[in-house]
Amino acid sequence: MELIFIRHADTESGSGYAEDSLRALTPKGHRVHEQVARELHRRGFSPDIILSSPRLRADQTARITAQELPGEVSVIELAELDGGYALDSLLKRLGEYADCQRIACVGHEPDVTRWTNELLGEGEKKVSGFKKSGVASISFDEAPVTGQGHCNYFYSPNDLLSS
Repeated sequence: MELIFIRHADTESGSGYAEDSLRALTPKGHRVHEQVARELHRRGFSPDIILSSPRLRADQTARITAQELPGEVSVIELAELDGGYALDSLLKRLGEYADCQRIACVGHEPDVTRWTNELLGEGEKKVSGFKKSGVASISFDEAPVTGQGHCNYFYSPNDLLSS
């Protein structure tokens, strides 16, 4: 199984929003993430499903990602991607999607960095902070297990768009 973590794209500042969860992507964030998603697709990115934090900025990022892929990829809201959840809670929910071989999860810092590092196996280089629209792919022999993953790639938007 492959698990792909994506940090949401660049977001409006918190001022002017009654709730943090309602912050939307900036026009630049939208544009950059479209380019990131296109480049990921060009490199073979093709998740079976995209799971997203319920926050607006993550949902928008997930939907942009899905729009740039061929065919129809479902975007499903998952509370455990909202922030502050333990990896065990997320893995338990991911078990509901055991029929999927590639699952993309759109979430927030510091969770995506923490989860990525907890999943990576011994000897794997740890990641140090996802940039907005950053992406990491971790593969497993079977279902995701803490400390058993292999990092396929870890990209910032600049890594993807400067090639």
